[in-house]
Amino acid sequence: MRRKIVLIVVAVVAILLLAVGVIGYGFMNDPRIKAAQSIAKIDDGLYTLTYEGDYGFDEFLARGGAATDAEMAQYITEFLTSGFGSAPTPDTTASYGCSTFVSRTSRGVLFGRNFDFPFQTGSKAMIVHARPSHGYASISTACLDFMGMPAEWCPDSDMMSRVSALAALYLPLDGINEKGLCVADLVAGDEEEIHQMTDNPDLTITATIRLLLDKAASVEEAIELLRQYDIHSSIGTSHHIAIADSEGTSVVVEYIDGEMSVVSTNVVTNHYLTPGEKFGLGNELSHQRYGCITDACDRLQERMSITTAHNILREASYPEYTQWSIVYATDACEAYYTWRSHFDKEPYVFAVSKR
Repeated sequence: MRRKIVLIVVAVVAILLLAVGVIGYGFMNDPRIKAAQSIAKIDDGLYTLTYEGDYGFDEFLARGGAATDAEMAQYITEFLTSGFGSAPTPDTTASYGCSTFVSRTSRGVLFGRNFDFPFQTGSKAMIVHARPSHGYASISTACLDFMGMPAEWCPDSDMMSRVSALAALYLPLDGINEKGLCVADLVAGDEEEIHQMTDNPDLTITATIRLLLDKAASVEEAIELLRQYDIHSSIGTSHHIAIADSEGTSVVVEYIDGEMSVVSTNVVTNHYLTPGEKFGLGNELSHQRYGCITDACDRLQERMSITTAHNILREASYPEYTQWSIVYATDACEAYYTWRSHFDKEPYVFAVSKR
């Protein structure tokens, strides 16, 4: 499938103004500067970022959010630069698909996730450790390709690049918070964009993932939050959102003709699961992955482990498409990352910094 990706770019001139302005005024304790300095490379194309403090999300919500990535980019630039600069929004196309599953084991709930997006030379991702002033701590993953930077750009190369990379806070595609809530965005089965049009505040899909990680402790709370906002496609196509919590409740949230639908399921790929006219709509590969994952989960049940969960992700992965594979463990609030299908290596392990 060919998909339209709306990218977010933080203007270099604006970043320079922040770097010079903040340092010039002696605000070295500013959380933006500390976060920028925390960026580190851990693998080819894979970086980590730790942000403690206010990254402007509560103010973003208070202003009514954003209905487009361009509007969100403008706010990100304003917050990062104290009002200077602008954020252009070029676009491109790509084909991709993802998988998630939830397994209730004797040692807690495991949430598996493949993010499938064709990576090339210069493709990058960021593992974001967020500890907001008012909200739950979390670990999330952002695809930095969505920022529209040139292939040679590196988020740790200089201070301007480091500050620009803070936009990853607003671009999560999956994550786990300190309450064990797990969330992942997946493409659904067609190209119907989500654009709810009521009097509710607006959120793009990536901002929606950030909302749930920051504010929801359970699937029930997540659904209630979603009902309070108008959701809009971030990447020019359909979406559905897989959500699970530490109690083992797992659902997929889909949007059909602007209406939100919640379906209980422990496996999600790239076809619709809402009963009705669109049920099952999606490509054959989506159904194949769904069947294989479902069979494996049913076979293993409580015997599922981190290792066997990664084995399931390996079977559902595409070597040239799967950028990352994650097993989130809700009891320990840990994330086990395999980067670019290197399942022969020990996964990177990160724990949510609980309060």
